[in-house]
Amino acid sequence: MRNVCLISLALALSGCAIQRDVTFVYYPDPPHSNTFPPISQFEADAQKECARYGLVAVHEWDNWTSYQRVRSHWRCVQP
Repeated sequence: MRNVCLISLALALSGCAIQRDVTFVYYPDPPHSNTFPPISQFEADAQKECARYGLVAVHEWDNWTSYQRVRSHWRCVQP
């Protein structure tokens, strides 16, 4: 039992047991379109963020929230 506790503590501290994901919230019709990054930039930003941990970003889902916002969710997985 002691070994199990030590292994799980080591995994939690090292970050291996933590799920990583990236979420973007945006408005499809922003008031100032030139100040917001294009939607195509989200994939590059998600890949860059996941690459910091040696992972690859995979698009999971989009959903519409209140006030016409869109939430785009990307999960970091092993390559």
